[in-house]
Amino acid sequence: MRANHSPESTEQSSVLTIGVTDLMTSLAVIFILLFSAYVTKVSETEPQTKVKAPVQAPERNVATSTTEDMKGMLRDHFQRFDLSLDADPADPNVVRIVVPDALLNFEFGKGTLSSVADRFLVDAMPTYAALLCGAMRDRIDSLVIEGHTDDRGSDIYNLKLSQERSLNVMVKGLEVIKDSAPWAYRCFHEKTSASGRGRQDLVMDHSRALDRDKSRRVVFKIRLRSGDRPGEMSQAMRQLESPAFSSRLF
Repeated sequence: MRANHSPESTEQSSVLTIGVTDLMTSLAVIFILLFSAYVTKVSETEPQTKVKAPVQAPERNVATSTTEDMKGMLRDHFQRFDLSLDADPADPNVVRIVVPDALLNFEFGKGTLSSVADRFLVDAMPTYAALLCGAMRDRIDSLVIEGHTDDRGSDIYNLKLSQERSLNVMVKGLEVIKDSAPWAYRCFHEKTSASGRGRQDLVMDHSRALDRDKSRRVVFKIRLRSGDRPGEMSQAMRQLESPAFSSRLF
């Protein structure tokens, strides 16, 4: 027996089917929206994993190593004559051997060496030659023997006088080295120069008054090879001037 379906019942069935479909679609959309919101919330609250930069091993400071080795080699000499090694404020690549004025000083208007200075140079110059031309030959560029005067006299006069003083020190050094360390003579001659600064770098006392006696002097300036890393020498000089650095070496 065939069932009879009226047009009205068929239409009601279609409407019901469409309604259910729309409801399921709406629920699916709501579910997708809720899931998306949940994922976004979780991703915002989870801690982000940071990629840390690789830790590099600290590089060995070549300039600092050079100054340490140099002070070690000169320790006995420095202690015997009460010398010191200071940074040159005008050049970060230079260190100065500071000699007490009682050892290497000049009378007014004269460039000749005193007997005290002569004895000091007999000990000092072979020591400096061994430093420049021995194990540290590749780390030291040059040695400058720099003469100075006080403020009296003209610029030209003082330039000549300061040059005479530095040249007398260098000649004395070459004579001593030729006798006591002939192996270093040529190297020392090539690496060392004498220059005169005249009255350009006068010495002041603690009250900022001119000290003429200490201004008449000769200074030894050692130029270090700084390598290819700019700023390295400045760092080395700051370490050299620090109390911790000095106490570790002496």
